[in-house]
Amino acid sequence: MSESRRNRRKNNQIEHQPKSDISKKDKTIAFLVIVLIFVVAAIAAVYYSLYKSGLTLF
Repeated sequence: MSESRRNRRKNNQIEHQPKSDISKKDKTIAFLVIVLIFVVAAIAAVYYSLYKSGLTLF
């Protein structure tokens, strides 16, 4: 492979790198935090509904 072709291939690889610097680990942690917030909100909504209906859980 000629040197110029090799350099073009290197440049193409650099161009195709992902634009965000967010790692896969950070994305996983963010997803888990969002799910956890959703679960806590759902539990709070159920607890509030039961509290309004006159039931005491704790």
